[in-house]
Amino acid sequence: MTRRNAEVAVEFMSQEHIDAMNGLLAGSAEVSAAARELPREYVLAYELTDGPADGATVHWQLRFATDGPTFALTPAPDADVLLRGDWREVVTAAARSRRGEEPVEDGLRTDGDIESFMAAVGELFAVARKVATLETTFPV
Repeated sequence: MTRRNAEVAVEFMSQEHIDAMNGLLAGSAEVSAAARELPREYVLAYELTDGPADGATVHWQLRFATDGPTFALTPAPDADVLLRGDWREVVTAAARSRRGEEPVEDGLRTDGDIESFMAAVGELFAVARKVATLETTFPV
Protein backbone atom coordinates (compact mmCIF):
# COMPACT_ATOMS: atom_id res chain seq x y z
CA MET A 1 0.00 0.00 0.00
CA THR A 2 1.07 3.55 -0.63
CA ARG A 3 0.44 6.11 2.11
CA ARG A 4 -0.46 9.57 0.87
CA ASN A 5 -3.08 12.05 2.00
CA ALA A 6 -4.95 9.63 4.27
CA GLU A 7 -4.76 8.09 7.71
CA VAL A 8 -6.78 4.97 6.90
CA ALA A 9 -6.70 2.91 3.71
CA VAL A 10 -9.83 2.83 1.59
CA GLU A 11 -10.80 0.17 -0.93
CA PHE A 12 -9.54 0.95 -4.42
CA MET A 13 -12.21 2.61 -6.58
CA SER A 14 -14.94 2.25 -3.96
CA GLN A 15 -17.39 5.11 -3.43
CA GLU A 16 -15.40 6.04 -0.30
CA HIS A 17 -12.22 6.22 -2.41
CA ILE A 18 -13.96 8.32 -5.09
CA ASP A 19 -15.38 10.73 -2.51
CA ALA A 20 -12.01 11.14 -0.78
CA MET A 21 -10.15 11.77 -4.05
CA ASN A 22 -12.78 14.25 -5.25
CA GLY A 23 -12.51 16.12 -1.95
CA LEU A 24 -8.74 16.39 -2.23
CA LEU A 25 -8.94 17.50 -5.87
CA ALA A 26 -11.60 20.14 -5.13
CA GLY A 27 -9.53 21.56 -2.27
CA SER A 28 -6.29 21.96 -4.22
CA ALA A 29 -5.27 25.34 -5.60
CA GLU A 30 -2.57 23.61 -7.67
CA VAL A 31 -5.15 21.31 -9.31
CA SER A 32 -7.49 24.24 -9.92
CA ALA A 33 -4.74 26.27 -11.62
CA ALA A 34 -3.77 23.37 -13.90
CA ALA A 35 -7.43 22.70 -14.77
CA ARG A 36 -7.97 26.29 -15.91
CA GLU A 37 -5.39 25.68 -18.66
CA LEU A 38 -7.60 23.12 -20.43
CA PRO A 39 -9.37 24.31 -23.58
CA ARG A 40 -12.35 21.97 -22.93
CA GLU A 41 -13.52 19.00 -20.88
CA TYR A 42 -11.90 15.60 -21.50
CA VAL A 43 -13.26 12.26 -20.24
CA LEU A 44 -11.47 8.97 -19.63
CA ALA A 45 -13.73 6.02 -18.85
CA TYR A 46 -13.32 2.37 -17.90
CA GLU A 47 -15.84 -0.39 -18.63
CA LEU A 48 -14.82 -3.52 -16.76
CA THR A 49 -16.69 -6.79 -17.11
CA ASP A 50 -17.14 -9.55 -14.53
CA GLY A 51 -17.07 -7.19 -11.56
CA PRO A 52 -17.14 -8.37 -7.96
CA ALA A 53 -20.90 -7.86 -7.50
CA ASP A 54 -22.50 -10.80 -9.32
CA GLY A 55 -20.29 -10.31 -12.37
CA ALA A 56 -21.84 -6.93 -13.15
CA THR A 57 -20.03 -4.45 -15.38
CA VAL A 58 -18.11 -1.84 -13.38
CA HIS A 59 -17.73 1.72 -14.65
CA TRP A 60 -15.11 4.27 -13.65
CA GLN A 61 -14.66 7.69 -15.13
CA LEU A 62 -12.31 10.60 -14.71
CA ARG A 63 -13.45 13.98 -16.05
CA PHE A 64 -10.85 16.65 -16.63
CA ALA A 65 -12.78 19.92 -16.73
CA THR A 66 -11.73 23.56 -16.54
CA ASP A 67 -13.15 23.73 -13.00
CA GLY A 68 -11.17 20.63 -11.95
CA PRO A 69 -11.05 16.87 -12.37
CA THR A 70 -13.62 14.54 -10.82
CA PHE A 71 -13.98 10.79 -10.48
CA ALA A 72 -17.28 8.89 -10.69
CA LEU A 73 -18.47 5.28 -10.73
CA THR A 74 -20.92 5.72 -13.60
CA PRO A 75 -20.82 5.10 -17.35
CA ALA A 76 -19.51 7.93 -19.51
CA PRO A 77 -21.12 7.73 -22.94
CA ASP A 78 -19.33 10.95 -23.90
CA ALA A 79 -15.83 9.60 -23.13
CA ASP A 80 -12.95 10.73 -25.30
CA VAL A 81 -11.18 7.49 -24.44
CA LEU A 82 -12.83 4.27 -23.27
CA LEU A 83 -10.74 1.50 -21.73
CA ARG A 84 -12.39 -1.93 -21.70
CA GLY A 85 -11.30 -5.06 -19.93
CA ASP A 86 -11.86 -7.67 -17.26
CA TRP A 87 -12.32 -6.22 -13.75
CA ARG A 88 -10.15 -8.78 -11.93
CA GLU A 89 -7.32 -8.52 -14.48
CA VAL A 90 -7.28 -4.70 -14.34
CA VAL A 91 -7.50 -4.46 -10.54
CA THR A 92 -4.83 -7.15 -10.09
CA ALA A 93 -2.47 -5.26 -12.42
CA ALA A 94 -3.15 -2.00 -10.54
CA ALA A 95 -2.50 -3.67 -7.18
CA ARG A 96 0.80 -5.16 -8.35
CA SER A 97 1.88 -1.82 -9.78
CA ARG A 98 1.05 0.05 -6.58
CA ARG A 99 2.98 -2.48 -4.49
CA GLY A 100 6.02 -2.16 -6.79
CA GLU A 101 5.79 -5.79 -7.89
CA GLU A 102 6.65 -7.23 -11.29
CA PRO A 103 4.13 -5.73 -13.72
CA VAL A 104 1.50 -7.89 -15.36
CA GLU A 105 -0.60 -7.17 -18.43
CA ASP A 106 -3.85 -5.36 -17.55
CA GLY A 107 -5.65 -6.60 -20.67
CA LEU A 108 -7.20 -3.21 -21.40
CA ARG A 109 -8.42 -2.44 -24.91
CA THR A 110 -8.51 1.22 -25.87
CA ASP A 111 -11.22 2.97 -27.87
CA GLY A 112 -10.06 6.49 -28.71
CA ASP A 113 -6.78 8.29 -29.13
CA ILE A 114 -5.06 7.86 -25.78
CA GLU A 115 -1.87 9.62 -26.93
CA SER A 116 -3.72 12.81 -27.91
CA PHE A 117 -5.81 12.57 -24.75
CA MET A 118 -2.74 12.37 -22.51
CA ALA A 119 -1.03 15.16 -24.44
CA ALA A 120 -4.04 17.37 -23.66
CA VAL A 121 -4.48 16.45 -19.97
CA GLY A 122 -0.97 15.30 -19.02
CA GLU A 123 -0.04 18.22 -16.78
CA LEU A 124 -3.37 18.17 -14.94
CA PHE A 125 -3.22 14.37 -14.69
CA ALA A 126 0.21 14.54 -13.01
CA VAL A 127 -0.87 17.22 -10.53
CA ALA A 128 -4.12 15.39 -9.75
CA ARG A 129 -2.26 12.13 -9.20
CA LYS A 130 0.14 13.83 -6.78
CA VAL A 131 -2.70 15.46 -4.82
CA ALA A 132 -5.26 12.65 -4.73
CA THR A 133 -3.30 9.39 -4.48
CA LEU A 134 -4.50 7.70 -1.32
CA GLU A 135 -3.54 4.65 0.65
CA THR A 136 -5.74 1.89 -0.72
CA THR A 137 -6.48 -1.76 -0.29
CA PHE A 138 -7.27 -3.86 -3.33
CA PRO A 139 -10.24 -6.27 -3.43
CA VAL A 140 -8.24 -8.99 -5.21
